[in-house]
Amino acid sequence: NLSGPIPPELGNLANLTELLLAGDLTGSIPPELANLANLTELLLAGGLTGSIPPELGNLANLTSLSIYSGNLSGSIPPELGNLSNLTELNLSFNDISGPIPPELGNLSNLTSLSIYGENLSGPIPPELGNLANLTELRLGANRPGLGLTGPIPPELGKLDSLIYLVLDFNRLTGPIPSELGNLSNLTALGLSHNDISGYIPPELGNLSRLTGLSLNENRLTGNIPPELGRLSSLTYLNLGGNSLTGLIPPELGNLSNLAEGRFYHNSLWGELPVELAKLTNLTYVDFSHNTGGLLDFLETPELCAPAALQDWLSGIETVFGPNC
Repeated sequence: NLSGPIPPELGNLANLTELLLAGDLTGSIPPELANLANLTELLLAGGLTGSIPPELGNLANLTSLSIYSGNLSGSIPPELGNLSNLTELNLSFNDISGPIPPELGNLSNLTSLSIYGENLSGPIPPELGNLANLTELRLGANRPGLGLTGPIPPELGKLDSLIYLVLDFNRLTGPIPSELGNLSNLTALGLSHNDISGYIPPELGNLSRLTGLSLNENRLTGNIPPELGRLSSLTYLNLGGNSLTGLIPPELGNLSNLAEGRFYHNSLWGELPVELAKLTNLTYVDFSHNTGGLLDFLETPELCAPAALQDWLSGIETVFGPNC
């Protein structure tokens, strides 16, 4: 229940190695904290205002910097790219605005980078592809229609230590880079609520450790790649809210661990493949609002479940659609 401002006099504690303050903090971050030359961990959580002092980039021994759940404004100082020993950087849930500095790509020891804010803008710097030790990358706004713009840099496909890649709730455009299929350690890929277009790359089927795949609420077109059926660890799949067409591939019946599948609001058509009956761990599935469309100027049949799948559907806890 700490409250009030951070005293600038804390900057006199020359031997301090950890400073962790959380509560109903007010006022700005004192630039005097940059005098704490031995500091290895700095955590400030609460209602702080003002901007992040660029002087924090002088804390050469810092390994963890977390400033979150406040009312900080202004831009991210490029000087933070000087923190060569940093392994964790969390600037989430503030009012930080402007672009992500490409200088953050210099943080070669970084393992976790999380920046969430409704006023972020500009592209994802391709320099982030230099962060070879990164295991977690989370960038975005807190709700749709805001956040980062431009394409997903294919350089992110070089981050072969990455376990979590979460870019939901931005305004990203262009295709999903096929290079993301190189991220062999990835367990979660979140690209939902963007303006991403083009086909789903079949290379995503190489992500054998993936447990969650969220591509919903984009502008994706084309067929669902049958290669997604190779994602044997997948428990959550959301392809809803796109413009996907064609038949649901029978290979999805190989997703033996799938618990939740969402295919709503697309233009999928035809009979559901009987192979889906192998998905015995499924508890939620949504096939609703798939109205078919035109194929070579011929109207396609709407998405339907054959008689052989009726018992399977009735055994799933929550089912939406298909319409016949």
